[in-house]
Amino acid sequence: KAQGKKIVLYHGRITIQKGVDYFVRAARMVIDVDPNVVFVISGWGDMQNQIVEQVGKMGLSGQVIFAGALWEEERDRMYQTADLVVMPSVSEPFGLVPLEAILHGAPSLVSKQSGVVEVMTHVLKVDFWDVEEMANQILAVLRYEALGKQLREYGRQEINRLSWSEAAKKIYQLYRNLVNYIHS
Repeated sequence: KAQGKKIVLYHGRITIQKGVDYFVRAARMVIDVDPNVVFVISGWGDMQNQIVEQVGKMGLSGQVIFAGALWEEERDRMYQTADLVVMPSVSEPFGLVPLEAILHGAPSLVSKQSGVVEVMTHVLKVDFWDVEEMANQILAVLRYEALGKQLREYGRQEINRLSWSEAAKKIYQLYRNLVNYIHS
């Protein structure tokens, strides 16, 4: 970031269901258009060696950084420096990464195959296999500052509505309405 480069982050396990191989393919397309981008892969998993090999074969060794497993403070700093966080999951029941990203000020691009898309509207969405569209959406956020800003601001508002205290208020109001209905 200090060198003026844009940062696109993947954070999670490096396994087949997480779609990291699609992320790397999209990285190649993005870098072909804008070489001023660095892709960071944070995490470990059984596909680690395969992904490292894929990065090398695609000529991305200088633009893709493997950060290893990042926990808490390191992870939070990485989210804070990222211009975009990508969750390209092939299969994901929910996925906390976009929520964590928004909490730390980073917009997200998530696969339509992840459960989090049912709850969050202020994230970009793409089919995991559509690496061309994934690359286009990454470039859009990196090129158009207003888009990233809007995703961050509205995403933050959305996260605030997803809090436990907001959920408790809704449940309390539901019970009050039920009690009033029963006694009326």
